[in-house]
Amino acid sequence: MTTILLVGGIKGGVGKTLVCRTCIEYLTSLGKSVIAVDSDREVQDISGLYESESIGFSDDLRRAMEPDKILEMAEKNPDYIVVNLPGNTYQPLQDWLITTGSIQSRKAAKERPQFIQFFVTDGCWSSIQLFRKSITEHNDNLPHVLIRNSGRLMSSPDWSYLENVPEYQEAIANHCVLVADFPLVATPVLFELDRQQLTFRQAAEGVNKLLARRASYFINQYSMTYASIFEQLPSLVDSQIETALKTREKITSSELAERLKKDISVVTKALSESSNVTDLAKKLSVSENKLALEPEQFIKLRDSIKITVDS
Repeated sequence: MTTILLVGGIKGGVGKTLVCRTCIEYLTSLGKSVIAVDSDREVQDISGLYESESIGFSDDLRRAMEPDKILEMAEKNPDYIVVNLPGNTYQPLQDWLITTGSIQSRKAAKERPQFIQFFVTDGCWSSIQLFRKSITEHNDNLPHVLIRNSGRLMSSPDWSYLENVPEYQEAIANHCVLVADFPLVATPVLFELDRQQLTFRQAAEGVNKLLARRASYFINQYSMTYASIFEQLPSLVDSQIETALKTREKITSSELAERLKKDISVVTKALSESSNVTDLAKKLSVSENKLALEPEQFIKLRDSIKITVDS
């Protein structure tokens, strides 16, 4: 079965193109067959970097059937179709999904593609309102992954303020949603990649060693995020997501050391030298189950260690 990932956020400027780019690269790195679709005809960020199809969503009834090409692509049974959606296509997209019978049920019927909405948010009030609109209007027939883009926060990448927003908490509590935090990448790094028309993988293998290290670091971070997302997608489709309903528990290195009965210096050193949860478990000689860290928790904990060391 083909999974069709609709990557958007209704409003512009939330970082949906970056999410789309990294998602394509992540799935391709796993050996998955991926068809990229660029629906943003004005910018064409995806088409400029990856082999892709240009298919638009329009209010013009003469072009209403153009997105049908996506369903035709799905008949070729690729693993994934990743669709980059511009900010002004919400209503045409909804009309197309409904009139083609694409989301008659949350779980796709046999031999039909499974649709997933990757809703990218920058955490601002209007974006949260649009997320509520998107998830409510579909009557839960379109599984949503809420991707909170840390790179678009005005201050430090801390989403804890949403715990005090009743509208956000109500939407998460009343619907089965998978929440994932997308890692921060420095603007100068993105600028340089765009200037040279490089993918992250190309930059990581390039001759500019500093840019290569930064690209590799970001690849590692977003790979952990996507690994967690795709591992949980089957449960999301089956409405069995539980961990997504609560903000990830915060944990300090001291608390982790106490939980594992390890010396704090040993834990700190292992954190600073580890690239992911699996790596950390090996360095501390414990199982991942005993470690009990989500990828998002590991990233924040490791980064807090590095900030302390650097300062």
